[in-house]
Amino acid sequence: MWPRDRVIATLRERGELWEPVPGVTALRGDVAQLSRALERAIASLCGMETGDDWSVPPAIDFATLVRADYFTSFPQWLTVASHLTDDTDALRAVAEHNDPALAVRGALAPPKAVLNPAVCYHVYSSLAGSVLEAPRLVTAQAACWRHESSYGALERGWTFTMREIVFLGSMNDARAFLVRTIDRVWDFARALGLQGAIEVATDPFFAPAARAKQLLQQLMELKHELLLPIDAHRRIAASSFNLHGPFFGDAFDITLPTGEPVTTACVAFGLERWLLAFLVRHGADSSGWPALPELQQEDKAHA
Repeated sequence: MWPRDRVIATLRERGELWEPVPGVTALRGDVAQLSRALERAIASLCGMETGDDWSVPPAIDFATLVRADYFTSFPQWLTVASHLTDDTDALRAVAEHNDPALAVRGALAPPKAVLNPAVCYHVYSSLAGSVLEAPRLVTAQAACWRHESSYGALERGWTFTMREIVFLGSMNDARAFLVRTIDRVWDFARALGLQGAIEVATDPFFAPAARAKQLLQQLMELKHELLLPIDAHRRIAASSFNLHGPFFGDAFDITLPTGEPVTTACVAFGLERWLLAFLVRHGADSSGWPALPELQQEDKAHA
């Protein structure tokens, strides 16, 4: 095992990892190729569940997050997208300032979009108001943004890459979806030579402002995580398995033919964390990396 700090230091020394701003990590060389290979392998793993692979935009509207109750659950993570005002005098002041990077901070227009905090909100928004005659499964990958008090390269980023599988249907089918995906993800981790554990999440799915929801999560075990080691005494959540109940179905008016709101569930992969766990297990030198497993696509009857 290579401890996480040794992995990061080695990659930095080789110029294969750098951070233009805190929490934003760039890769090149062998580790960038490995990252892309892991992305493809995880996409294939998700493809065993559904062939409905969406390309979602990098930002989302405020109204969708309001509908999803985001601002009472995770406001501390929000990162908004803005642009310079159209005011001619303000633009001229920026252009003529001796430090334009500083001057732009006073010339920003009110934000109209939010950088993705997660992938699944796009799915719920696009299906809002619909009746699902059969279970629906969607997978998608996007860069996501979550502001944190501190960052660690590949471990905890302001921006990171997330792939999700999102399920919408009945409660029984949602639970079956989570059972089989937990098995698949566990088998995939073992095929990569990773030794981990799947446990009930201890971090809140909801912020302290929603303590009742947090308690409900703990009582019903609505969130599980795959924890992978990143040094001798520390593990990191590389994937999560989440059962939301009817919350999003009700919020976005997505219903079953009976008129009941759909139950939703999702499985999320933090790709940089999978990459870090792989490097900790197999080292930062490509000569020690095993071949990634080839996943056989199945008949996607679930989709």
